[in-house]
Amino acid sequence: MNKEEREKLILEKIKEEEMLEHIKIEGAKELTWDVLINDKLYKPEEIKIDPSFNIKMKDCEAVLTLDYLIVINSCYFLIIKCSPSIESWERYIKAVARISTDYQIPYAMVTNGFNAKIIDIISDKIIGNNINELFNRKEAIEYANNFNKIPFPADKSEREKRIAYAFEGIKCKI
Repeated sequence: MNKEEREKLILEKIKEEEMLEHIKIEGAKELTWDVLINDKLYKPEEIKIDPSFNIKMKDCEAVLTLDYLIVINSCYFLIIKCSPSIESWERYIKAVARISTDYQIPYAMVTNGFNAKIIDIISDKIIGNNINELFNRKEAIEYANNFNKIPFPADKSEREKRIAYAFEGIKCKI
């Protein structure tokens, strides 16, 4: 096998793995949507699909993307990232929750559709490890009614923006 054939074979393998990853992510998104709507009773209009946030850093700008954003009473309540690799994206979702708006989005979740890391952003604690442990709509409304918008400390926000920016670069396809 010559160099060109090897390179072609490697490129085909990479494309195949990217396709499998995409299929897993789409499956996780479908399963997550079903749980949100059917089990947790959120209304479709409360769930933004593929939301994005623009952030500005000292020397550049970036667009941060997620899979879902739950908005309760005009409050960004929960952001969700679907991935077959939950632990890998935990740090990203925390950073996005902290700096994507003028206040910290109080909850974040990374899930593969079954397992999850549900994070209380304000206390920085894991509050659930399974998608079924997620708040239902009624609980979310109760929380949102008493929610105080807490900004992330300005002296730490540049670091969080850089972390989120770095993860966005990881998402780039070959």
